[in-house]
Amino acid sequence: MGFRTVPDALRAAGRAIVDALSQLRSADCAQPVTGVAEALPGGQAAPAASSFGTSWGMTFRSWCTEAERYGSDLVLAADHYEAGNHGAATATTDAGRLHGPR
Repeated sequence: MGFRTVPDALRAAGRAIVDALSQLRSADCAQPVTGVAEALPGGQAAPAASSFGTSWGMTFRSWCTEAERYGSDLVLAADHYEAGNHGAATATTDAGRLHGPR
């Protein structure tokens, strides 16, 4: 039992997330809800829909920020993982060159 980390796959996934969010971030997901408020002037649902639209827009932007950070962190994790592997390989190679006391 074990696991295997593939840094290139982590990087690709992280970059795909960041790329997708650069497009998704511009979406106005609150607009359909805000349209309800405009369609129901004077009713009690209008202020609630407007408030929900504002809240939804803020939540969506916050989610985009967090998801983008996650994608960037995947890329960073791959870089750290490779650096750690490289350091371990170098230390192992260097240790193999050591000679005992003379």
